[in-house]
Amino acid sequence: MIRLDNISKQNGHQILFIEASAALHRAEKVGLVGPNGAGKSTLFRMITGQEAPDEGQVVVDRGITIGYFSQDVGDMSGRSAVAEVMDGVGPVSEVAAELKELEAAMADPDRADEMEAIIERYGEVQQRFSELDGYALDARAREVLAGLSFTQEMMDGDVGKLSGGWKMRVALARILLMKPDAMLLDEPSNHLDIESLIWLEQFLKGYDGMLMMTSPSTRSSRSTAARSPPIPATTNSTSSSAR
Repeated sequence: MIRLDNISKQNGHQILFIEASAALHRAEKVGLVGPNGAGKSTLFRMITGQEAPDEGQVVVDRGITIGYFSQDVGDMSGRSAVAEVMDGVGPVSEVAAELKELEAAMADPDRADEMEAIIERYGEVQQRFSELDGYALDARAREVLAGLSFTQEMMDGDVGKLSGGWKMRVALARILLMKPDAMLLDEPSNHLDIESLIWLEQFLKGYDGMLMMTSPSTRSSRSTAARSPPIPATTNSTSSSAR
């Protein structure tokens, strides 16, 4: 469970929350609806520990894993979209990258004198990749990316060549592949076409963890969330909005 106990938060002169309390339970899906600047993203950052409330506390049960998708995707380049997505599930992405490097080395005639050592290392890395269920993860990563309208060429190409909107989809796919205990999705429908949006709604309906998703309107959140409390733009009633 994730619990907010009487939290208050102010951003400059703007009051975002006043003694707000709420709880997110296992398998519960909640949509946070409100205009930009109402405090939706701030709430997520408090849950993940990136920010602290001015008063009150945020309590996350021990052992709960949280996947947070924000609008700031950071720098992406030098790897394929599949590798970026798999990066969210731990060391398997590093093993996959080494496998590709070794495959390229085996095809390089200039490294013929190193071939025995390269092949030996390839066998070791391949075994580790299998132990980490890497082949299944690769297939699942591609399935998620396909659901978000990626072509095979886009999946295997340099993610750095993609536009900002497509990089957002890569970042979203990384969280979806993780399947953590709780997902915090900050306006995930941004940059999605209708086919991708329909696929995402179905994916989230089948997700059995805790889900909190923000949206500027009730239309997109109500199709997935069990409840969608609004966060008003006014600053004198925010405590009731988070309950």
